[in-house]
Amino acid sequence: MSILQVQTEDPSFVRDIHSKALLNTDYNALQQHRKERMYFHKQQSDINILRGQVEELTTIRVEMLEIKTLLKEIINK
Repeated sequence: MSILQVQTEDPSFVRDIHSKALLNTDYNALQQHRKERMYFHKQQSDINILRGQVEELTTIRVEMLEIKTLLKEIINK
């Protein structure tokens, strides 16, 4: 089964006669889009890792303040 296509005004697109779909034939644009998407996902992953580290440091800070308070109570007795 062959796909019948008609060239459009924009050379990076063709129209499929059967489905009337507009198809992008620009392979470089597709590769660029994939690179950008991978970069975005990497950035999101890095942000999530940093958020986890900030939460962990916040927990440690709260625990240190609690220890400090308990030590002050022991010293003042």
